[in-house]
Amino acid sequence: MNLSEVFEARRRIRQYIHLTPLRANPLLPGTYFKMECWQITGSFKVRGALNALFTCRNGATRFVTASAGNHGLGVTYAARLLGKKVRIYVPESVVVAKLNMLKSLGAEVVVAGKDYDDAEQIALRASRDHNWPFIHAFAEPAVIAGQGTVGLEIIEAMPEVKQVIVPVGGGGLISGVALAIKTMRPQAEVIGVQPEASPAMYRALQAGKVVECPIGPTSADGLAGRFVHERTLEYTRRYVDRIVLVTEPAIQDAWLWLWREAKIVAEASAVVGLAALLANQIPFKRPCVLILTGSNTSVYPHEISNQKEQA
Repeated sequence: MNLSEVFEARRRIRQYIHLTPLRANPLLPGTYFKMECWQITGSFKVRGALNALFTCRNGATRFVTASAGNHGLGVTYAARLLGKKVRIYVPESVVVAKLNMLKSLGAEVVVAGKDYDDAEQIALRASRDHNWPFIHAFAEPAVIAGQGTVGLEIIEAMPEVKQVIVPVGGGGLISGVALAIKTMRPQAEVIGVQPEASPAMYRALQAGKVVECPIGPTSADGLAGRFVHERTLEYTRRYVDRIVLVTEPAIQDAWLWLWREAKIVAEASAVVGLAALLANQIPFKRPCVLILTGSNTSVYPHEISNQKEQA
């Protein structure tokens, strides 16, 4: 995959999504939030989902996927635009807000498996049994190209950017964003951030191959997974400067900070980059863009604040 495919993805999807702004953060001078938490389905995931369905050329009328929630919302939105149907397999750990949104959008939702990886295996079996195309949440080339449009928008809005900080789960977002950023502005630094509780990409880079990585308790549910994919590992190895791990307390502190100081509500998964900055784990280069990836949550920062005050 190359940059032209990311531009093609943008051409396909641009009329169906929001061009999300870069919001300056005066409390951390030189930082800007890429507001994908304001995206049309509440997450960047709709970009890759749209591009994947728009490029599926086999005439399928029904699709299947697995998702922790946000990818499923994107696929459901895309399917509705195209008059298609979709079955979404979600894990038992799915956030209630995401599950309710999926149902309200008309998806056929099946709760199966204790985590995302279990749900994915069940969805793959359904894909084979019914001959329905499977839309992978992060490894599909069309999905990666769609997510890369976030990187295009960052460079076009801020050509002088020196640092882009990206939350990492399976690696689809950082693969596409890093491809776009490093191709258009090679001197810019791209840093991925994962929760310590689910460091699948970090461990894969250490091992030089995809390895199984157990998931610990984390509020960053959208980043939790036992495996990355060979494709996203290769793009990360090629284009990403480094991956940083953050603790659960650091994530919750950043989540609260974003709500209290910047007046922005996002998912815990969205704030891992901010957590790394606030914990001084990343040498700061200005201007710096942090991607706030989503806002679909059943738990809000004030609830965490109340819990801490009562402890």
